[in-house]
Amino acid sequence: MSSDRFVSYLRPALSVQGATQTALVSQRAAIDRHLARRGRLAAECVEWGPDASDAERPALCEALALCGRHGATLLMAELGASGQDPGFLRALSRDLRRLDLHFAVADSPEVSEATLGIMAAVAEAEDRLGVRRTPETLARRRAFYARFTAERRAQAGRAGPSIADPRPLAESLGRGETLPRSRERAEEVAPILSEIRAAGALTLEQVANALNALGIPSARGSRWYPMQVTRIEKRLAGVG
Repeated sequence: MSSDRFVSYLRPALSVQGATQTALVSQRAAIDRHLARRGRLAAECVEWGPDASDAERPALCEALALCGRHGATLLMAELGASGQDPGFLRALSRDLRRLDLHFAVADSPEVSEATLGIMAAVAEAEDRLGVRRTPETLARRRAFYARFTAERRAQAGRAGPSIADPRPLAESLGRGETLPRSRERAEEVAPILSEIRAAGALTLEQVANALNALGIPSARGSRWYPMQVTRIEKRLAGVG
């Protein structure tokens, strides 16, 4: 896939309050700044739908098809409200993975096709797990997403394991019963674990570091360690 071609996907309706045309001009300016350092625009698609709750996004479908045709990266000026919409993030992650496409956001360089699924799972879990979205937590997540994206891109360049082929959860011990609360906790963090694995985290240490960076508390509210990840995955395998 060519790394210097981009297809922009613009959603002026999701910008800050103001005229639609003004928002469109602002997004195009952000796209131009991004391209000035990285490549050229192969096509532009504008979504005129009212908001991210719409199930159908024809312009996004067109943009994905053009990315496949041109070997281009899908580029958004900003995520805006979509960055907290698990449905949008998960659907886009699934489509990008299925089509083997790259993704970038002009005002959020840490976001990529590797981070969207994790972002969706974290957004869904914040209330359930009591995660506080403090400025420090958000800054730590952005730094993690940036490192994670760089590592996955480097891994792909070395023809390493595919990010679309997640490592399976640890096998069940086949004995004993987990406590109800332990099992419940395992099920609470399961979607995040699955997305971290699906995005290419191969080792227990990588998964533990990801959970810590994302601000996901362990069962006791402390840091995650590889052994805790092993226990959670064994409980999940046992439940399954």
